Amino acid sequence: MKIGFRPIVLIAASALAIVLLGHLPALERHTQDHRASASVFAPLRVEKLSSDILVDAMVSLPLNERLTRVGWDHDILTVDLSLSANDASPKDLWKDAAELVRLSFGAMPNVRQLLLRIYLESDGKRALLASGDSRASDWPDGLASSVKADPDGARPDWALHLRLNWTAAGERWLGNFAN
Repeated sequence: MKIGFRPIVLIAASALAIVLLGHLPALERHTQDHRASASVFAPLRVEKLSSDILVDAMVSLPLNERLTRVGWDHDILTVDLSLSANDASPKDLWKDAAELVRLSFGAMPNVRQLLLRIYLESDGKRALLASGDSRASDWPDGLASSVKADPDGARPDWALHLRLNWTAAGERWLGNFAN
């Protein structure tokens, strides 16, 4: 009985393919380590705020809490910030407020006014804690660029420029963190 050369080559090629396919997962892990992740959405550099690039400006902010609404109308930036009832603290609020002030009055030359509303979200319900109305004229030269949150979470001195009006719920929320 004569076995042809073709079946032997076919069996050898099949065995080689099986061995190589078994090594593919290891090869994939090796190439992932060297591959840089590609960004799907890269924010544009924002130099002047407009409705066309509002999203890019907001995406670049390192906020702890969630933006629920942002608007831009005639040089007025409107921001609704929602705090999580479970883990939000005044420290996070002041840090996020500082970021919004630096963007609005420190980095953008065309923001005339910042309207800020702060909500507390709990069990799918939102309660208004405070609302503020700050204008570019409230921030002397260089002050907006240098605002920082107090690491202890205390209300910073610059917060007066935000002109926040606290609701009863907001006062209770702040009172929960009083020393």
